Amino acid sequence: MESLLFIVLLLVFLFLGFPVAFALGLVGLVIAYLAGIFNPILITHIMYSQGIDSFPLLAVPFFILAGSLMEEGGISQRLIDLAQFVVGRIRGGLAQVAVVTGMFFGGITGSAIADAAAVGSVLIPAMKKKGYDPAFSAALAAAAGAVGPILPPSIPMIIYAVIANTSVASLFLGGIVPGALYGFILMVYSYFYARRRKYPTEKMPLDLHGFITVSKRGIFPVLMPVIIVGGIFSGVFTATESAVVAVVYSFIVACFIYREVTLKSIPRILAATAKSTASIMYIIGFATFLGWVITSEQIPQKVAEAIFSISDSPWIIISMLNGLMLVLGCFIDPVSILILICPIALPIIKQIGMDPVHFGVILTVNISIGALYPPVGELLFVASRIGKVSYFDISKAVIPMVILLIGLLFLVSLVPDTVLYLPRVFAPGN
Repeated sequence: MESLLFIVLLLVFLFLGFPVAFALGLVGLVIAYLAGIFNPILITHIMYSQGIDSFPLLAVPFFILAGSLMEEGGISQRLIDLAQFVVGRIRGGLAQVAVVTGMFFGGITGSAIADAAAVGSVLIPAMKKKGYDPAFSAALAAAAGAVGPILPPSIPMIIYAVIANTSVASLFLGGIVPGALYGFILMVYSYFYARRRKYPTEKMPLDLHGFITVSKRGIFPVLMPVIIVGGIFSGVFTATESAVVAVVYSFIVACFIYREVTLKSIPRILAATAKSTASIMYIIGFATFLGWVITSEQIPQKVAEAIFSISDSPWIIISMLNGLMLVLGCFIDPVSILILICPIALPIIKQIGMDPVHFGVILTVNISIGALYPPVGELLFVASRIGKVSYFDISKAVIPMVILLIGLLFLVSLVPDTVLYLPRVFAPGN
């Protein structure tokens, strides 16, 4: 009964247009009241002590700030120039550039919306000018932006690590291969799409001087994820400390190397960072409270019993969890899915013997794909506004990409080494 009430109330509040954080909180309050466990002091304590009072979560505002500094620092065109020199000669050159640039941004901001906006604002108009279908251009920019949470540094992975009490470093490493496969799939699809539509191949001279020029312009933002990952696994700093290093590095690059950020713009950047951080922390706090309520009412155990009554095969169970997360992606934003699904799914994956790092990356791939399809599809809204394309047209154009990415999701789910090989080799202690 509680499980059904939880689902119905959440959907009702979301369809009524409530902000996600408040929808989660209201559902928790209603269920807590009906279950006789409503206690305002206890609720506040849970939201703080079990939710936002976590040392690893300190990384979230710093990574957001680092990404904002880099974006304000004029990295978009520099990264696009570098990507164009590397892959621009392949059939569908601008489409390939969009994918590679999205991967570059993914290693800098860790935010899908920021990546899609940065890639789309420059490349969608350029692709349309070259004769690319506007809906395809916008859909590809959205899909390229969605890789952000999979590649390190990743804000969703940090949040998952806190909830699941697992290693941020191992999650960062575990996302590298799936993130690379994600980009490869989009590049292959773009190649065949461009060949079928007879889009032009960009004619660009291949010369050492040009390579040195674009590398000098674009190397600094590309180095940031390398420094972060390298510093973590060499033991120089922790995953949380790496976020502070990222801010210092971004500040130096944006203010003193590129000189695009001035002291006057710093307060505005800090205010935007505070706003984004507050939004995430509100969701974490309310979702933590809701997670406590559904755990108190033994909803995870009831869901687990229902799933195991259907099958005890690990592959069928993980496929069912993937299906559940993909459906949730239609209605709920990625961070909320992550926080809601963990109390339900973690006991189940422990019973089937799945590594929590493996599941964390699967969950991250899921929420990345979930941002790409209706009715929520937040990345589609971003790209459709930038590309001036109808939501219906971009939704149709993104369907083949989503199907291919769901194939990647099941590959990552069924072949654990796609995630666990790098953590096993480079972070065996974690």
